[in-house]
Amino acid sequence: MRGIICYESHEIARNQGFIDLWLRESARRGIALTLARLEETSFGLRDNAPYLRIGGQDAHPDFAVMRMKQPLLSRHLERMGVRVFNNAYTSEILNDKRRTHALFSHLSPMMDTAYITGDAPCPFDYPVVVKAAGGCGGRQVRLCGDEAAYRAAIREFSFQAVAQPLCDTPGRDLRVYMLGTACVQAMLRQSDSADFRSNFGLHHCAQPVEIPPEARRVACVVAEELRSALIGVDFIYDHGRLLFNEAEDAVGTRMLYQYTKLDIVRLYMDYIVAQMGD
Repeated sequence: MRGIICYESHEIARNQGFIDLWLRESARRGIALTLARLEETSFGLRDNAPYLRIGGQDAHPDFAVMRMKQPLLSRHLERMGVRVFNNAYTSEILNDKRRTHALFSHLSPMMDTAYITGDAPCPFDYPVVVKAAGGCGGRQVRLCGDEAAYRAAIREFSFQAVAQPLCDTPGRDLRVYMLGTACVQAMLRQSDSADFRSNFGLHHCAQPVEIPPEARRVACVVAEELRSALIGVDFIYDHGRLLFNEAEDAVGTRMLYQYTKLDIVRLYMDYIVAQMGD
């Protein structure tokens, strides 16, 4: 069995340890897994059939592990008959926070959310949180205390964003890791500073916790709808309530390796092998 693990070049150095885990685990199983850099990948139609080239060579892997936000490439690979983890539908939904909120608004309470597509005034009282529609890892999120900051944020994100009132418990959230339809682990993330964000990738802290029943219910429905592989379903706290916040496609796993004994790469490969055998 042959597979590719896909990254943008600028993300490889930061994730090299994770990539090495994938390569070692694949080799242990006799699976030929290669790293595919987006910048060295070309795809399209040739003689009315889809093609893929990696590093100047035609390629037709059996499966692809997508660790980047490229739903067009994911969809293209699926048309070639390649099994993609996560699938293109998951990528299309979860890499646009507006589509995520629209699809899952019936599942759980959530903060009021405005879909930003233009330069209209902010619909909420300040402070508000503005997130780039396609952002992840907390890196394209701004806390805005007035109209000037709000307009600067939405322009920075090219009017492709969501805006929400700030919850009453900023800097604290719950992530539920889902592998297929199974809840793998819940992690409570907390800011160790005045930062309103709790993302572990921003050097904040985390700890494993039991999965609250309501979070388990919502996370399972999200995974079932998307038919996803590995995702993170995130919840925030507001006035004592657990609110659905968003879900991550190419979800980070550093805190699992730092604070638990889970080997998520091995579990993920178990999942892929089982799916490929279907």
